[in-house]
Amino acid sequence: MAEHSENAAENMMSGIMDAIADKIPKQKSVRFDDEGSISGQAKKLFGGHKSVHHVLGGGKSADVLLWRNKKISSSVLAVATAAWVFFEWLDYHFLTIVSFVLVLGMVVQFGWSSFAGMLNGSPSNVPRLELPEELFANIGVAVGAQVNKFLGSLQDVSCGRDLKQFLMVCCALSLINAYQMKSVLSVCPLP
Repeated sequence: MAEHSENAAENMMSGIMDAIADKIPKQKSVRFDDEGSISGQAKKLFGGHKSVHHVLGGGKSADVLLWRNKKISSSVLAVATAAWVFFEWLDYHFLTIVSFVLVLGMVVQFGWSSFAGMLNGSPSNVPRLELPEELFANIGVAVGAQVNKFLGSLQDVSCGRDLKQFLMVCCALSLINAYQMKSVLSVCPLP
């Protein structure tokens, strides 16, 4: 008799739960991949033809922006935050940071070779970092091509007969010169 009343209580509870479940409005499941309903809404947002991943350029850059690989995305965020702290809060310049990193690398390498020699009895073999010469040759060629293109465009403006374009370029170069002079004078004021 106790089993019968227990089964009746279970049946009554399951009936109540089913009745409540039937009264609650059904919600769509939300998925965060390209085939889910969020993506369908995003497709409508961007014209109905492309996913958000495709609009962001696809590939690894879109994966980083959409946080599909959390380790890479968090690393990018950490590096960007560190760069912002160095440049904005601490007022470091690029050359200062490069010098600091080089000195830190030299200290680590010196310590590694010194302490490894003391502990093992023989000096450690620190790997040598060498960059290929072709890299610098290619960079030099690319920079030289851009400088020549810029100088050619300045020569075209100065030899052309368009007065408006000539005056605009002269004003822009004068503003750059004035800005540079202002920054130089703020560092080294005249007596």
